[in-house]
Amino acid sequence: MVALLALSALALAFAAAAKRRFHERIDDEARALLVDARPPAARVVEARDLERLPPPVRRWLTAAGVVGHARAATARLRQRGQMRTGADKPWMPVVAEQYFSVDPPGFVWRVDGRMMRFLPIAGRDRYADGRGNMLIKLASIITVADGAGPEIDQGTLLRYLGEIVWFPSAALGDTITWEAIDDNSARATMRYAGVTGSIVFGFDDRDRLVSEAADRYMSTGGGAPRLERWVIPVTEWQRFGGIEIPSRGGAVWKLAGGDFDYYRWEIVDVEVNHAALYADDPGPPPPEARR
Repeated sequence: MVALLALSALALAFAAAAKRRFHERIDDEARALLVDARPPAARVVEARDLERLPPPVRRWLTAAGVVGHARAATARLRQRGQMRTGADKPWMPVVAEQYFSVDPPGFVWRVDGRMMRFLPIAGRDRYADGRGNMLIKLASIITVADGAGPEIDQGTLLRYLGEIVWFPSAALGDTITWEAIDDNSARATMRYAGVTGSIVFGFDDRDRLVSEAADRYMSTGGGAPRLERWVIPVTEWQRFGGIEIPSRGGAVWKLAGGDFDYYRWEIVDVEVNHAALYADDPGPPPPEARR
């Protein structure tokens, strides 16, 4: 019995050390991302900056309140949500934090959850120098996914492009071009480091973002990535720092066999131009924590 307890304690200590090392690696990547971010040429968004944009994009940014606010050079956010690895798999609660650079475009996303309520799983998605890498580990020890290559590069570029809605002044960036489709939708195309991707942004009658849709490569569990329709529905909005952004939504693969709803997310905190990790400088608690 004593030997079993000692072995259990050793296993727990080993897992804790592995988690700490994995998080330290991710933190180092995030710090490097923030340090390399370049300040924008113009510090504040002016109404004239929106004139070149298609009408639905111009109305969205105006309604969101970006005019008169600082252009984002960096952003950081906290998420919580639910994730699953298959349509027949159970949902697992997750928490995440993410760091962005606008110029050069990039992000580091760290997520932690528990499979089957007890098995810890940690992940990191990274977009840097135009290249993507998704790394997932069980108990921060066993690597279950380490995706890289042209398809991952395209996917992480699309992810970055889709997530500028959380710091929407980035929609004015030089790597992004906009084209109106109709009065309530526009196509954004991003070109960077030899990779190109496009997302259709959909807006409602109140000029809020309500959906994103793109053709994105989907990992197939060991097989070659497959190009599928990827959709981000938005269901709630909230103001952070005076700017309205999507605060709750999902992520869905539109597959031939039916929709695969794989991620349900909620944004609980966003800050722009606060180029520090939460671990280094937590800042004020999010509004929900202050109540």
